[in-house]
Amino acid sequence: MYAETAVSPALSAIAPARHWARDRLAEAGVDDGHLDLLVLLVSELVTNAVAHADPPVVLRVHVDDERTRVEVTDGAREVPVVRDPPATALGGRGVMFIDRLASSWGTCEEEGEAAKAVWFEMRHADVDEVRRVSES
Repeated sequence: MYAETAVSPALSAIAPARHWARDRLAEAGVDDGHLDLLVLLVSELVTNAVAHADPPVVLRVHVDDERTRVEVTDGAREVPVVRDPPATALGGRGVMFIDRLASSWGTCEEEGEAAKAVWFEMRHADVDEVRRVSES
């Protein structure tokens, strides 16, 4: 399954993008245990794009038998950086969550209006491992 949607470059667009992704992932047959983690990571990726990047912002979801790949394209050339903020910081953890919880992630240049894509992949087998570690 492959789907994409434009995302308004406003913080008010984060929840609708998260709901859109949840619906597409559920339609693709992603089970509830995998769904919650994937939607969390989608939310972090979209939040970074609308808070720190330039339009146009596009959210893409691709699910196959082995993995789920999520990409967000935007018009900014700056790439996200993994931060480890102090516990008292109100933000700055989104990329850290993606780095620690996704199977892999990165950035790539885009052609056309978008300057880059930030993506993550989650191998379906890795979600079970993340869940086991978090429950212990």
